[in-house]
Amino acid sequence: MLKGLPEVVGVQVVGVLDFYDGPLDGLALYEGHEYWFAAVPEWITGAQVSEPRVLVLHEITAEQAARVWGEHRQLTAFAQGEGDREAWARAWDSRTTCDDAPAVGWFYLPPTYVE
Repeated sequence: MLKGLPEVVGVQVVGVLDFYDGPLDGLALYEGHEYWFAAVPEWITGAQVSEPRVLVLHEITAEQAARVWGEHRQLTAFAQGEGDREAWARAWDSRTTCDDAPAVGWFYLPPTYVE
């Protein structure tokens, strides 16, 4: 599917930061370790929107994972309350992404995923 990257199976999505018709990025568990995952745009994979989403798994440190979990909790708290929209926007704009971390493989996420 993605040149030079193996397909990995048994990946569990454990935290979603960005979502549009399914997870776009967040944290996943694979072989006992936390990884960053990010969706591959359909125009790169040639997939149709109704097909399973392709996600890339990126190796991250425990410190990076802890920072992402903290941001996940903060953004979830903002989403659950009326809260300060400007504070939420600042938190969203400054959130961590690990798309530049080394990619270790890719996996499919069915379009029926529900968190």
